[in-house]
Amino acid sequence: MPKLRLKTIRRSHKKEKKWDAVFEKDGKEKIVPFGAFGMSDFTKHKDTRRRSLYLKRHSGMGEHWNKPDTPGALSRWILWNKPSFKASLSAFKKRFDL
Repeated sequence: MPKLRLKTIRRSHKKEKKWDAVFEKDGKEKIVPFGAFGMSDFTKHKDTRRRSLYLKRHSGMGEHWNKPDTPGALSRWILWNKPSFKASLSAFKKRFDL
């Protein structure tokens, strides 16, 4: 099975989203926008109570937290995992072997 590769994360091309994750698989590029623009996240406010509430609220929404190339997984594991974006991104890459 071809390996999924995370090429980069950049500011989103969509005005309502914060970030675009750019993946490559089978020589094809896939852009996944994630994170609601204008909303705070754990990497910004670092409030563990707010993080717990976010996780509780989103856990039953059918988001695919185990599929790295989905907005739900990107938000969960990058914006709501660790207090810094850099640490969360590193953990995301390790979690999904990217």
